[in-house]
Amino acid sequence: MTSSTSNLVAQHMSKVLLVGSSYSSAPIFNVLRKRGFHVSVCGAHPSDPCHEYADCSHFIDYSDSLALQGLIETEQYEFIVPSCNDTAYMSVVAATQSKPYPGFDTFKTANVLHAKHEFRGFTRQYEVPAPRWVDAGDAVGASSLRSPLLVKPVDAFSGRGVSKVEERSALSRAIDKAKASSQNGGVIVEEFVEGSLHSHSAFVVDGEIKQDFFVDEYCSVYPYQVDCSNHPSFLPSNIRNSVREAVDIIISKLGLCNGLLHTQFIRDDHQIWIIECMRRAPGDLFANLVMYSTGVNYTEMYTLPFIGENIVAKNSVEVVKNMARHTISVDKKKSLFSFSQSLPSSNVTVVPLKCSGHVISEAPYDKVAILFAEFEASDTLRQVTPSMAGYINIKTVEDSDAF
Repeated sequence: MTSSTSNLVAQHMSKVLLVGSSYSSAPIFNVLRKRGFHVSVCGAHPSDPCHEYADCSHFIDYSDSLALQGLIETEQYEFIVPSCNDTAYMSVVAATQSKPYPGFDTFKTANVLHAKHEFRGFTRQYEVPAPRWVDAGDAVGASSLRSPLLVKPVDAFSGRGVSKVEERSALSRAIDKAKASSQNGGVIVEEFVEGSLHSHSAFVVDGEIKQDFFVDEYCSVYPYQVDCSNHPSFLPSNIRNSVREAVDIIISKLGLCNGLLHTQFIRDDHQIWIIECMRRAPGDLFANLVMYSTGVNYTEMYTLPFIGENIVAKNSVEVVKNMARHTISVDKKKSLFSFSQSLPSSNVTVVPLKCSGHVISEAPYDKVAILFAEFEASDTLRQVTPSMAGYINIKTVEDSDAF
């Protein structure tokens, strides 16, 4: 298609900007393309896949909200859709304060959800169950917390900069590590809570949860990044209801607009702790896990509010398949030669992210591939999911028998 023809087509199609260009953005791109939009993509890395698919690409660092604002004002997009990270969502909110777009909360509300210290303050104020915490600069307050402690940057994701502190003498070093992973140097210290990790995806319509999904999650290679998960979840109904009650408080008190509210939480036999909430889609093709298991187009439901359309929820959702997802990663920097899997599943789908010869950084900074596996029996799903990394054989260039 010639440039003049492309421009002519663009004049007759609604223009939408997808903020993010990585593989996690691809399912969102597909939803937009199927709905007939002229799709522009912004992201700093020209090799990202969505730049290959886009009608128009802008190679900017979208974490720079002023640069993003300039792009939006110049191109006059009808809609904007954030991809699967906090930076994409928050940069759009910051860049469009004078001209809000559908699907986004106000900057004040968004900041409460996406800045960890703001969110912890909110949970304390409204008695939402969450770990006890203090600001890292509050030495007196930190002394009142029970050990072990968890030290976190207020604005990082994927577990970057997070440390568990067993001995108080290590606290200062952990705070310095967290500051190095924070854009503004903000750090919180909270009590480490023991239990199993899970997530809750709630699709909000008119202030109510219209449809939701629970997923069991595990961290096997890096302790603060989920790399194994399964749907359906094995959570009992009382825990699910406790989470919904907590999420209802968050929705109500913040007056959230229609869209996805994704929450991570920890539970033991007696209680839950809300760890974090986000309004952007979870990454690493999380939506595919739910879609493969239920047939529900999670990505489409996520995208609809951002393009001014209503979320249409099913009255009931049936589990069609027992599905697990594994994000393949390594604990030390290596050069990939090949990888294989030996999961007890006859239906395995692999999405490769690295080619032979590529250098793989250690988790949580890099990934080799994302794998989805179907299991006939729910007991097998429950048993295998936490240990999926053990079924992966990664050969590196450094291995003597790799070639």
